[in-house]
Amino acid sequence: PGRVPARAPRARMPLGINLFGTPNTQEAQKENAKETLREWQRKLRSECRGIERSIRKIEQEEEKIKKDIKAMAKEGGDPGRIKILAKSIVRSGKAKTRLYTARSTMTAAATELQSQAATMRLADSMKQSTEVMSQINKLVSIPETHEAMAAMQKEMMKAGLVEEMIDEGMEDMDGPEMEEETQDEVDKVLEGLAVDAAMRLAVVRPEE
Repeated sequence: PGRVPARAPRARMPLGINLFGTPNTQEAQKENAKETLREWQRKLRSECRGIERSIRKIEQEEEKIKKDIKAMAKEGGDPGRIKILAKSIVRSGKAKTRLYTARSTMTAAATELQSQAATMRLADSMKQSTEVMSQINKLVSIPETHEAMAAMQKEMMKAGLVEEMIDEGMEDMDGPEMEEETQDEVDKVLEGLAVDAAMRLAVVRPEE
């Protein structure tokens, strides 16, 4: 006689789960808002780790360039070439300063998001945070973090955490006073590498 196939046991749904439609209770809304805050916090922490890797990479490159400058100066190399290398040290120093600022700003923003998620009560929706708004705006203006932070800023505006902001653009890294300022900074780099005064003068003031 043919056997009747056994029925598969009916899966039991956990209590409180609604299969029909998405849950829209206050508790569910609160959990969604909390999870969004936590997701932004995770993204910021991940960006921080990326910044730390970028700083280490810049420092490794700086060490190589400094060795090249010392060797070229010792051998009486081309002052123009030495100047290009010294300028790259000046630029990388400024990039590191921006990255250190970005890292501390991201850490502060992540802490603020954590605090808001931790204190969110059942009836709460996501509240606007002027602190996070200010911090994310700073990060959008830094060239190295502009793209990722502009995308996060849009997400935060949609969720109501921050107000819509006018894009103030990125930091101007090539202002009119930049060249004169760079001359002095190039000289400081060469002095720090113990390059002799005659070579420093040939690099910084070749026309004199």
